[in-house]
Amino acid sequence: MAREIVVISVAQAVEILKQHGMSMYPEHLRAGIECGAYPFGKAIKMQKHCVYEIYKPLLMRWIDERSEEVSA
Repeated sequence: MAREIVVISVAQAVEILKQHGMSMYPEHLRAGIECGAYPFGKAIKMQKHCVYEIYKPLLMRWIDERSEEVSA
């Protein structure tokens, strides 16, 4: 079976984080990736802007390590 690197957009990552209870906005996520607070993504500086690579498996592992079961 072939393995694939799954990279998602900032918008997709923000939605996943919100679904797991985090108050998150794209600017917040971008800044956190740039300063190293969120290890599941990388910011690649281009000449006029940054490109963000967010690795979905790392994001999901990060969420899993920090989340807990809550009763609704």
